[in-house]
Amino acid sequence: MSNQTLKESLAQLESISTRNLTLEDTERLLSRTRDAMSVLSKKIDDTYKQVSADLTNSDPFSIGKARRLLSRFQTQADYLTNLEESLETHFHQKQIENRMAERLGGSRNLRVLEYGILFLIVALLGLLIYDMTGGPDDLRPWLLTSQSIFYIDAFCCVIFMSEFVLRLNCAESKRFVWKHHWVDFATSIPIPGEAQLSRFGRLGKLARFARVLRLLRFARLFFFLWRGMDKLQDVMDVKMMKKTIRWSVMATLAGAFFIYQLEGHGAEDNLAANPVSTFGKAIWWSFTTVLTGGFGDIHNPSSTSGQVLTGLLVVVGMVLVGVFTATLTTIFVGQQSETENENIDSILARLDEFSALLHQSDDGDGDSQ
Repeated sequence: MSNQTLKESLAQLESISTRNLTLEDTERLLSRTRDAMSVLSKKIDDTYKQVSADLTNSDPFSIGKARRLLSRFQTQADYLTNLEESLETHFHQKQIENRMAERLGGSRNLRVLEYGILFLIVALLGLLIYDMTGGPDDLRPWLLTSQSIFYIDAFCCVIFMSEFVLRLNCAESKRFVWKHHWVDFATSIPIPGEAQLSRFGRLGKLARFARVLRLLRFARLFFFLWRGMDKLQDVMDVKMMKKTIRWSVMATLAGAFFIYQLEGHGAEDNLAANPVSTFGKAIWWSFTTVLTGGFGDIHNPSSTSGQVLTGLLVVVGMVLVGVFTATLTTIFVGQQSETENENIDSILARLDEFSALLHQSDDGDGDSQ
């Protein structure tokens, strides 16, 4: 019984987060957070004047004190900045949810809509992956042919677009919706596959148009994954992970483009001999180079420019994988990190006390002389 009571007490403390705040509480806390940022800014300015005066008086501890205080103030500033951003986002989201719930006839109907959208995202993600890797239509069940998947996709996109329009109408700040939910709009536009190219007549027979269409479908598949990350963000803090993934994708595409331009052209007559002879293969080479630090060993660049590009991708991959791993570790050991930060603050406070005692001792020696 005592164990159950302890778990309930911990659950109550764990429930304290921005996600559980009401609209009014969020607005008040946002105002107080901005006031705290102003107070901290004034405190930093006063500290700067004090430390500058100590440095002018040739205090040997002034530089070390400035660095310690900078670390402490930076931690507080980062916390307040992240809190302000989180509260502002939560305020707009809560405002939109309340208005959507009113139009849908209650919060229960809104939850049904959200879970339905999530289910459609997961289902369509599986269908799109199958459509791109499932082989010709002759070997597929009739419900999983490219034509059928396109019709299912188009029907779901009508639901997605309706949900996006409803969210946009319920928002007081349209800019907020476009900034945070543009992926929802991008995934609400159906893109036909190669089996539907015949609908475009002669244009559909152009190889360049087919490549562009294939790239758009790949981008839409990535947007679906990104939209799933947005849903995951409601459960845990994956903001830095999302930034890492975004930069990884950008680095992969940039690396694929440049290696294809440097060593992919001119290999049409011997595609098998050159692992980066097509842009798709170049993307795979760039992805393995960024992710494994070059240990994929798919293609060894022969040109100096290609070798320099490989080196840059390896360095960028090391940084991005390191940040991603560190962020994932922080999510699971966040409580331990908070304890360590408290211990560091305690040590820094004692160092400041020690510095103050030395100042008093120096002043006492000066008076006695």
